[in-house]
Parts: sequence; C-alpha cells; structure tokens
Amino acid sequence: MQLPPAEVLASWPEPNYINPITRGHSVLIVSIVCSALATIVTGLRIFTRVKITCTAGMDDLLIILGLLFGIAMAAVISVASFYYGWDRHMWDVPLEWLPTVSKLNLTFQILFSLSASLTKLSFLWFCKRILGAGGKGLYQAYNLALIAAMNAVAVSSVLFMGLSLFQCHPIHAYWDLMPSSPYSCLDDGAIVFSASVINIFTDFVVTLIPMPLIWNLKLPTRQRIATMSIFALGLVVDVAGSVRTVYVWKSMIASYDTTWVGWPILLAATVEINIGLICASAPALRPLIAFFLPRLLGPSYQNDSSTGRRTRSMKQLRSSITISKPSRVRSRHYGLYEDLPMDRLEVFRTIEMNTYTEIRTSTQPVGNVYDICRNPPQYTPRRTHLSRHNSDMSIPLLLLTEYSVLGLRGMPLILIPTPPLPQD
Repeated sequence: MQLPPAEVLASWPEPNYINPITRGHSVLIVSIVCSALATIVTGLRIFTRVKITCTAGMDDLLIILGLLFGIAMAAVISVASFYYGWDRHMWDVPLEWLPTVSKLNLTFQILFSLSASLTKLSFLWFCKRILGAGGKGLYQAYNLALIAAMNAVAVSSVLFMGLSLFQCHPIHAYWDLMPSSPYSCLDDGAIVFSASVINIFTDFVVTLIPMPLIWNLKLPTRQRIATMSIFALGLVVDVAGSVRTVYVWKSMIASYDTTWVGWPILLAATVEINIGLICASAPALRPLIAFFLPRLLGPSYQNDSSTGRRTRSMKQLRSSITISKPSRVRSRHYGLYEDLPMDRLEVFRTIEMNTYTEIRTSTQPVGNVYDICRNPPQYTPRRTHLSRHNSDMSIPLLLLTEYSVLGLRGMPLILIPTPPLPQD
C-alpha cells in the first residue's frame, strides 16, 4: 500500500479516532433505495419475459448478473462507509483499518466494472434481438455496430479488472502497509481515472447506438419518440459517470485525502449502476404495461369488452398477417398444400415493437398470452413447417396446426388460430 509522502503526513492535523467529523449515512441510504428500485424493475422485466411473452434470453441472464454484482457493490461500499472510515478524513482513519480499506476499495472497483459492463452488454444484446438476424443494408450495419460495441465493452472491462488485480507485484502489496518483500505497483489513480474516462465513452455510445434503429422501426412517430425517450434515460448514467470521474481525479490524483474527497464517488457509482439497470430493463416492460394497464399506452391498446379483444389498428395488424396461396416449395415439400384453403393465415415476424394482440372468435376461442405461456395447450402438431419469406423485412415464419405464435425476440406475442393441416 502506498502511503502519502512524509511531508504530506506531517501537514495533516492530529487524528481524531474517537469522535471524528463524518459524512453521515447517506451512502447506506442511497444504496438501499437505489438497489431496491433496480431490483423491482429488473424483477418486473424477468416476470414479463418469462410469464407474459415467454421470450427470456441471454440479455435477461446478463441483466440478472449485473444486478447481483450491483447489489454486492452496494453492500461493499455501505460496509466500508459505515465501519471502515470511508466517510471521514484520511487522517481520522486508524492505521489498522487501512489494509481492509484497500481490500474493500479493490473489491469495489472490480464489482463496479462487472456490473456496469454486464448491464451495457445486456442492453446491447436487447437491441440486437430487436434487430434480429439476416438483415441487409442499413440493418446489417446496425448489427455490426452492436457487435463492435459489445466487444469494446467486454474488452475494456477485462483490461481494467486485470490491471486492478495485478497492479502490484506481488498482489498483497496493494494492501500491506509494510510489505516484507520487494514489490512494485502501478499508479492506482491513473488506472482508475483512465477506466472512468473509457466508461463514460462506452456509456455514451451505448445510449446513442440504438437511436437510429428505433427511428427506423415500423412504428407511429409518437411511439418511436416515446421509445427513444426511454432509451435516452441512459444520459442520466452518463452524467453520474462524469461526476464520478471528476471526483476520481480530485481524490486519487489531486489529493491524498481519498476517503473524504472521494466520498461522492460512492454515491455517484451507486446511482450510475442502478439507473443503468433500470434504463436497460425499462424498454422490456411495455408488454407488462399493455397486459395490465393498456390505457397507459393509448386508446389502441384498451380492452374492448364487447368483443373480448385488445387490438391494434387494422393497418398494424396487416403488417403481421398476410393471406397467401401455398407456394410450390411447400407443395413439393408436403405434397398436400394444394388442398389447403386459400384464406390460410401466415404469421410473419417483423422488426417492430408492438404489444401482444389477443384475437378471439366465437368459433375458435384463444386464451390470453399469460394463460397460454403458463399452461400451454396440450396437443401434438401433425406438421410444423419453418421457411423464410422472400420479403426483405420478414424473418422466418412458423405455421402450427392449432396456433400461430408471433414472438419478436423478446418482444410481445400475437396469438392467431389457424386451421389444422390435412392428415396424410
């Protein structure tokens, strides 16, 4: 552990270990409140993906890991502030606490990096699921940009954690006051400050990169602006990261009173991590709102009690449903498609962000999405066919004998009854 120079130590006032001036318990309070909010929003996101849309994916696993590391980080800084002097001047911290203070500081840096990077990766993966696979032109460029951003986030996080862990040789020299063997250490302040600057840049990129994608979605302008506003909440994370970086400079480079001057770092880091988790989870909550509170999404999502349907406009519905003749490819493949009725419904997955639609008729009742996902119908499809439509905006279609289910990679479902295929 690198102690301040002798002249700096001599300039410090006499330590007060009994009744020192402290910053209070703000870190503990902010950590509890922010972690609770992030946990609630993330939990609602997972509930939506698992129970309502049945489309849980890798982005959900990443956000869960990010939340767990964020909670662990909040616990570490709360313990450090409450029990080990991170809320007072450096000269009021007992010497016997300093090794533990250094260990907690190293743990805090690693947990922060893990939580921040996993949250950003989850957000980017979510955007990639919206984009889908097999896009051409502009969508292919978006896909490459998302992959590049994910790689940049992962590489920068691994590099920072590696430098933090191995900045001293041997490693225990980082927290030992008087190492018994020769050692060498890198400049801890320079490492953390550089990582903070890179983190601000990646935060800004992650906030901006989905904006062109959202603007090009097949949505009404009002919905696109609303969705972009949700994504733009990530700018709060950028602001918190900038504040944290300023205090990293002040406490670790411009001053030796790290525990007092650097105290705002703890608050900014807590806000940054938990607001990031909330912003990454908020876009996935739209199906949940549409399911329980459709009025919040406008008149087109309100329940029509006379027909038992939650519907979108017919124009939007036609973008997902087409009536077509059986193709030659299908005829050769099965040999029986020539006899199918001409009004057979084919459901296509398109790159849109829309809420689910329940379509019920008097002759073919369909349960709601929540019931279907929780208690799937017991039937054995006689034939299942997976093919790709020629349209540039279509992703594979799936025809089932009982239900055609439209699920857009983590987005809401559309349930449409379809007639069974003819038996052999």
